[in-house]
Amino acid sequence: MWKTKNFCLLLILFTSSLLFSCNKNEISWINTPDWKKDYKGCEGYRKSLIPVIEKRKGELLDKTDAFFFHTLGKASRVSYSDRGKKIFYYYLTPGSQCDSLSGKINCLTIEFEALGTSRLIYLEEI
Repeated sequence: MWKTKNFCLLLILFTSSLLFSCNKNEISWINTPDWKKDYKGCEGYRKSLIPVIEKRKGELLDKTDAFFFHTLGKASRVSYSDRGKKIFYYYLTPGSQCDSLSGKINCLTIEFEALGTSRLIYLEEI
């Protein structure tokens, strides 16, 4: 009886650790510390990722808003629409948000459905 309980406990712990190790909040092709340091896109790191983002943005679909918050940090701008939908904007290029610069800003736009899952990801100029 004691061996069975120990085996079950060990099995539960092993399964739990396996599940948690698979749940990584990272995007392999983005250096997260550099991305977060370039918060408004003024430093140039995010601008260098535009071609990569364009090719691999499909990998970011069906991720939660919490995933993006933990991985990419706070969005440069957030907008909320009807029925609980929200949009995250991550600035990629320097623009009016940077000191003494003006003009259009390229940004990574992520639209979430009401349950917080990304459904549309695109690059746009605002």
